[in-house]
Amino acid sequence: MIPLAAALVVGVVGWWAQATMERTVMQRLADEFETIVNADVTALTVWLEAQGQGAAQLAAMPEVRTAVLALDDRARARGTTPAELRRSPELAALRRLIGGSGEGHRERGFVVLDRTGRVIGADFDYVIGRSLASREAAKLTGLLRGTPTILGPIPFPSPVYDSTSGFEFPAMFIAAAVLDEAGRGSVVLAQRLSPGGDFTRILQVARFGESGETYAFNADGIVISELRHLAALRRVNLLPDDPHAQAVLTLALRDPGGNLTEGFKPTVPRAAMPLTRMAVDAIAGRSGVDVDGYRDVRGVSVVGAWRWLPQYDFGVAAEADASEAYQALFIVRRAFWSLVGLLVLGAFGGLVYSRLVHNLQRRVEQAEKLGQYTLEEKIGEGGMGTVYRASHAMLARPTAIKLLRSGETSPQLLARFEREVQLTSQLTNPNTIAIYDYGRTPNGVFYYAMEFLEGVTLDNLIEIDGPQPEGRVVHILKQVAGSLAEAHEIGLIHRDIKPANIMVLERGGAYDVVKVLDFGLVREIHQSHDEMLTAVNTIPGTPHFLSPESIEAPETVDARADIYALGAVAYHLVTGTYPFDGQSVIRVMARHVNEAPEPPSERLGRPIDPALERLILRMLAKDPNDRPTNGRELLKALSDGFLPETSLWTEADAKLWWDTRSAPCREAECADDESYEGALEVDLEDRVSVV
Repeated sequence: MIPLAAALVVGVVGWWAQATMERTVMQRLADEFETIVNADVTALTVWLEAQGQGAAQLAAMPEVRTAVLALDDRARARGTTPAELRRSPELAALRRLIGGSGEGHRERGFVVLDRTGRVIGADFDYVIGRSLASREAAKLTGLLRGTPTILGPIPFPSPVYDSTSGFEFPAMFIAAAVLDEAGRGSVVLAQRLSPGGDFTRILQVARFGESGETYAFNADGIVISELRHLAALRRVNLLPDDPHAQAVLTLALRDPGGNLTEGFKPTVPRAAMPLTRMAVDAIAGRSGVDVDGYRDVRGVSVVGAWRWLPQYDFGVAAEADASEAYQALFIVRRAFWSLVGLLVLGAFGGLVYSRLVHNLQRRVEQAEKLGQYTLEEKIGEGGMGTVYRASHAMLARPTAIKLLRSGETSPQLLARFEREVQLTSQLTNPNTIAIYDYGRTPNGVFYYAMEFLEGVTLDNLIEIDGPQPEGRVVHILKQVAGSLAEAHEIGLIHRDIKPANIMVLERGGAYDVVKVLDFGLVREIHQSHDEMLTAVNTIPGTPHFLSPESIEAPETVDARADIYALGAVAYHLVTGTYPFDGQSVIRVMARHVNEAPEPPSERLGRPIDPALERLILRMLAKDPNDRPTNGRELLKALSDGFLPETSLWTEADAKLWWDTRSAPCREAECADDESYEGALEVDLEDRVSVV
């Protein structure tokens, strides 16, 4: 009975492991496809915005604007024919200004459209006098209000010749309004974009494996960017058997009902086939991901993700053959069924499994003690280690223990972890978290003990209590500056100053005592790039608080990067907002490098103390030479007399706040299981990796 019971246990555990692995693989696959689509959409959006800005600038050029408006006046005159428009001096001037001439076929061209969608001028004579389809013409209403818009691809009766490939291509345009003397959009100037050019190349930068396709399609389900595997489409007669035949604007995303690559013969004409399930969902305006599998234009089972871009009226999809995506999972399934066939021979495996579980439990029990410390409760976990509340065997005082098992990470991270302790332990300022002890246990656990803090981090403070009084901001800045001053004077920089790494608390009857936490990114100012133990190609820190030099050359930063980050914290405390925000990490970083921050008083809509505002903007200066040199210089700038007496934050003010307002902030922090770890640990998701 025991061998049979063991076999049953192995079977159940194996089935559970396989099911768990399948769910994990499918979730990771879904995440990967969503990441591909999001990356391509982000890159494409940036490119389209840049094209739109270029089109708007071209439309605003005085010579171009004058010629376009004159051409529009000529077109409106009664009796003007397309032939007269083709011969007009205004059109000749535009062709000289923008490029190209007459029927000289070029990959880049232009068209001029009146408000009805009729072509009144173009780089190519044959389209003059023709009109856009109603769907494209409807876009002109919003475009004339001032927003550059994508038109097309437009299937003009005669396609435009692509001089690069020697093949005729359909046309896409980026269009902008040309303003009349009254500042109103009266006519449209559109520059041609080749769907097979940068538009396609951007979409094909990120894709999955060998069978992966990333492409765009319009609201009719027609592919509007080129595909990679054209030969495979020709083999199943979805494209003509011609090496020059293209999929763009010719291939509809229709479901044939079966796998064409395996010889399936549809019984209905292609025009009567429904769109693929992905296309139907996307055109309805829904973004999604499907890793269970659906048929693509070949009838092959694929997995993928998609996004619809309503502002451009097209969608982007990333797909790959399910057989390739799940290749590793198929191997696991075969291995599992082979295991089931050998269960009888592996009956004793159940006993081995029980023994392993027993040994594992014994090791966990042994790990509950680290040197003189007894672990009591896990209070946080992150990329570098786990934090426990603990107590000393003799002193019985509450302690925070941070530990990392040597067998669970690389030697590089272990070395960095130990360096963090050694550097932080040199700091003795009362506003810096204190390190009590560190060491290794016989079973390879590296740990260090630090003071256990119960207070409120500044991010919780702002989230619950909003912008802070100017006197309190200066009170906090002084203490942080004191902590940084000591670090800077012994050659260390923090590199991750942010609200989550600054805590205010009650200590020994004093209120609003500040503690600077998490020196996990600390490094010596004179440390060489090769000696840095942070990850290769990584910008250490948190995007909303990164200095420009930390983004552009992180290996060159000095103490002034901490000053910039503290300036961003001060801005956040005063206004309740970040100095720079954006829809993506890249956008936030770009604004840190290129834009001057809005003065805090303008962000708040009310005046603040001029001296405080000037100091915050000085700390946020783009040029490090314009900031305070280090924490000591900043502390000097914040010395007595910085604020008028009426604005000072007194001990009575602090006590009143802690008596009346601290409870919600404490509850918010306690509700976050990782709040303490957030104060002690580098949150790897807050870092920005540059590939």
